[in-house]
Formats: sequence, C-alpha cells, structure tokens
Amino acid sequence: MSHSNQYSTLAVAAPRRFDYWKEVVCRHCLAADSKPLTQSDFDGALEVNGMGPLDICTLSSPLHYWERAPRHLRSGPDEDLWLGFTRRGYGELEQAGRKATLAADSLFLYDASQTFRFSLGGTENHLVRIPRQLLSQRLPGVSGCTAVVLDDRRPGVIPLREMLHQAASIPASFQDEGLSSRFSNTLLDLLAISLELQDLKTTHDELDLYGRIMNYIRQHLTDPDLSIERIAQVHYVSTRTVTRAFARYQKTPVAEIWKERLIASREAIERGQVRSISQAALDFGFSDFSHYSHAFRKAFGMAPHTLLRRN
Repeated sequence: MSHSNQYSTLAVAAPRRFDYWKEVVCRHCLAADSKPLTQSDFDGALEVNGMGPLDICTLSSPLHYWERAPRHLRSGPDEDLWLGFTRRGYGELEQAGRKATLAADSLFLYDASQTFRFSLGGTENHLVRIPRQLLSQRLPGVSGCTAVVLDDRRPGVIPLREMLHQAASIPASFQDEGLSSRFSNTLLDLLAISLELQDLKTTHDELDLYGRIMNYIRQHLTDPDLSIERIAQVHYVSTRTVTRAFARYQKTPVAEIWKERLIASREAIERGQVRSISQAALDFGFSDFSHYSHAFRKAFGMAPHTLLRRN
C-alpha cells in the first residue's frame, strides 16, 4: 500500500536538529549510531514513499556517519536489503570486509542483517528498502554483492538508475497499487540482472591493488607530487598496471585523485577547517580557483562558498 512522509530539520531548533534527524531516519530506515561530520548547523530533508513492497527514502543532508553494530542486530534484528543510489551524493560504505567509495550516480547494496559503517552526504540520495526474499529468490547469494559499486559498463545498471530516479522524483505517478507493484517488480528484476552480470570474479591481485592505491591516494591528497607515476613507483608496478586496475571500475587514476581531493576539500569546508575557498583549493592541490569552483559545483551541485557561508 502506498504511503508518503516528509521531514525537515528546518522546523526544529538548531541544537536539536541532528537528534531529530537521527530519530526520523532510524524510524524509517535502520537502528544505528550516528554523528555529524560537520560543524555547521545540520540541515536535512527526508522523504519516504511506498512503492509496492518497497520503501524509497530520499535524503539530502551534510555529510554524516552511521554505524550499525552487533548490539543493534540483537536489539532490532532486520533481514531487509537496501539499494542505495547517490544521485548527487557522496560517502563511503564498509560491510563484510569490503569498502566502497560512493560518488555521484553510485549504485550499491547493503545488508541490514550485518554490521556496517556508512558515511553519507549530498542531495538526492535514494535508499530503497527491499524485503530480503524478493531479491534472494531472484538472485541466491545476493549477500555477497554488498558494499560494491555497480559497474555501469555492465548491462542493466544505467536503466536501473533511471527507473529508480523516476520512482523517487515522481512518486504520485505510482499511486495505483497494481501499477506500483508491477513497476517495483520490474525494478527488482533489473537489479537482479545487473548484479548477476557484474564482474564479481575480478582477479584478487588487481582488486587488492586498486584498494591499496585508493588508500594511498586518500592519505596523500595534499602531496603536490601525487601522480600516476608516483603511485606506480611506491607500489612497485608499472603505470599501465595502475591504469588497468582502475579501468576495471571504469575509472582513471587521475580522475580519482581529483575526485578525492574535491571530497576532502568539501569535508574541510563543512568541518570549519579552512577559512576561505582559496585555502580549501590550495590545500588540496587546486591552483586555479575558477577551475576549482567549477569542478566543485559540477560534483556537488552547489558552489563552495555556499558551504563556507553556512559555517
């Protein structure tokens, strides 16, 4: 049966906003510990719409952190699977020994029956609650697909993103119960196909190399000498091997370096760690302020000075 709920922290006094946010998100999503990762006032909006057997939660908020620990599994057991779509968001997800870096247009799964760590920020983040049996009957072993960003070179991923965007952005179109059920079943079929056709047997060596390189990049974002040549040198491989490891994810090392620098600069602004946009740009390797502002707006849908004013 369809339903709709909307929440905003703007109606709450500033000191209580994050507590209110945590309360409504836990009520509609999952019990977990949470904390803000910014020093600015927390402005969040949540919309929850039912579509057949699915719930679609759309969140817009500053970067914040969630952790579902063993005590949450004991006190509030939940078997649902969750499909995430960071249309204009960003963050990171850790579950079952895997870690996924989330950027704009990432599609990923996580499992309510397992512990996880999850940071999330930005606008138009869609989280879809899926009753476990509806997906596991389509794809046995689906729990092995969590905390992996779906590769959109594989069939099904791009139309799946579009279906999810439409379901979240025009929920009134799915008020008819029969139509809503048919649409959600089609979405689940497409999700199962997309997962089944992922390259989940990628060689361990290149998966491990990609993970190690991403950790190295995040630890050296302010290093002016950070480059593909430097990365290859410290990992004792060729630049071609580095490029191939990233190509498995339809990424390039250079693009990932600048993406991570943008994310880190945004976090620095949100946490009040920089006093100006020029400092945020220079601290993270951007010497051209105009290019930095343009790249920031393209990545996050807002100008960097907008966040600075909030702080």
